[in-house]
Amino acid sequence: MQFGIFNIPYSRGYAHGSRTVRDVIEWDLQITKWADAYGLDEAYFAEHFTLGGEPSPSPEAMIAAASQVTQKIKLGAAAHLLAYHNPIALAHRMMWIDHMTGGRYIAGFAPGAFPSDAQLFNTGKNNPQMMVEALDIIDAVWNRKGPYRIERTYWTVDMPAYCEDIHGPHLTPKQEKIPVIMTGMQPKSPTLSVAGQRGYSPMSQQVHAGVLREHWATFAEAAKSEGYTPCRSEWRICRDVFVADTDAEARVGYLNGSMGDLWGNYNIPTFIKLGIGKYISGDAIAEEDLSAEWMAENFHIVGSPETVAQKIETLYREVGGFGTLISFGHEYVDNPEIYRRNFELLGTKVAPLLAHLDGRECNA
Repeated sequence: MQFGIFNIPYSRGYAHGSRTVRDVIEWDLQITKWADAYGLDEAYFAEHFTLGGEPSPSPEAMIAAASQVTQKIKLGAAAHLLAYHNPIALAHRMMWIDHMTGGRYIAGFAPGAFPSDAQLFNTGKNNPQMMVEALDIIDAVWNRKGPYRIERTYWTVDMPAYCEDIHGPHLTPKQEKIPVIMTGMQPKSPTLSVAGQRGYSPMSQQVHAGVLREHWATFAEAAKSEGYTPCRSEWRICRDVFVADTDAEARVGYLNGSMGDLWGNYNIPTFIKLGIGKYISGDAIAEEDLSAEWMAENFHIVGSPETVAQKIETLYREVGGFGTLISFGHEYVDNPEIYRRNFELLGTKVAPLLAHLDGRECNA
C-alpha cells in the first residue's frame, strides 16, 4: 500500500480574504515537504482558473517548486486541463519538469469540469474532444521523431526533422515512459474509459465503495478492449485521512479543524447542489442528511493509527484491492502541529501496518 497527498489546494481563507496567494503556495509546499519527510509516495497539484477557494492555475509551477524542496516523493498533476493548453507547448513543459524532478514526475490529464473555467477559455462543450486530440499530440511529441505533421480540429503540430545547425528538436522525457493518471468521479466515468483505452492509470475521486467498484469495472473493461492488462496496483483512490494518537483526538482534529469546516460548510452543500452528493452517501443515508459528523464516522478515514489502518483495509477489501490511497491537503494553518503529526503517524505507523496490501491483483 502506498500513500499520497493531493493539494487542490483547499483555501477558504484565501477565498475570504484572510490569506494571500503566497500563503497558499507556501502551505502547499509545507504539506508536500512533510509528506516527503515521513515517507509518503506521491504528491499531486490540481489546476483551476476561476475557483477562489481552490486557487491553482499552474500545477507545473508547483511541481517545479516542490522538486527543489523534496527528495524522494513523486510529484504529479491531477490534472493538466488539456482543453486550456496548446498541447505542443504543454508536452515540452512536462518533459522539462520530468528532468527537473529527476524522473519523479507523474502526468495527469483531464478535460476540465468547471463551467466557469470553460467560459473563461471559451471552449463551450468541446472539452472532451479537445482532450482526446491533445492526448494524441502529446503522445507524439513525447515519443515520435520528426518530421511529421498532425492536423486536427483544434491544433496542428508540424514537427521538423532534426537539424545539426540548431541541434534540435532535441527534447525527450527523462523517464523511459512518463506515467499518466486520469481521474473520474461519476460511476461510468468517460475519462476512466479513455484512461483504460490508452494504457494509463486510474484515479478515483472521493466516492463511496459502490461507485468505486463501478470505476474499476469501467476502467478494466476499456483497458482489456485495447489489449492492456488492468492491474489494481496502479489504481489510486482518493479518500481524506486524519490520523492522531487516539481516536478521540483524531475526531476533534477533524471536526474542529479545516476538514470538518470544509466538508460541513462547503463541499457537502456544493456536492448536493451539483447533484453528486449521492456519490458519497450511497444507500447509507439520504444526501440531504450528510454532515461533517457523518463523514468523520462513516466515510473519511479518521482515528488512531490502528483504527485508520483497519478502515483502510476494510475499504481495500470492499473494492477488491487498490495500490495507493490519496488524501487531500487541508488548510490547518491555525494549528499546523496536529496536521504535521497526521503525516508523521500516517507514514511511520499506518503504512507499516498495511505493508501486506500491495494491490497486485491483476484480475478485473
